Amino acid sequence: MNKALKEYHERVKSGEIIRAKATNPKERALANPTSRAMAVAAKCFDCCGEQREEIKRCPMTDCALWNFRPYKQKENNDE
Repeated sequence: MNKALKEYHERVKSGEIIRAKATNPKERALANPTSRAMAVAAKCFDCCGEQREEIKRCPMTDCALWNFRPYKQKENNDE
């Protein structure tokens, strides 16, 4: 193993880094409180009634988190 990987494993063992094992975005965000992406995913999950499929279909473009949300569909600019 290289030095960085050994250091990572030591940090995980010490509890400094918490690896998220949960599948619920809210639980993952709580396990990694410094992750902006996980916080946004958790808020989207909460806002859409905890339905993953609804997150992908969210029409709320005026949401303050719209630019940061991981589930945005790419715009079709083929005109």
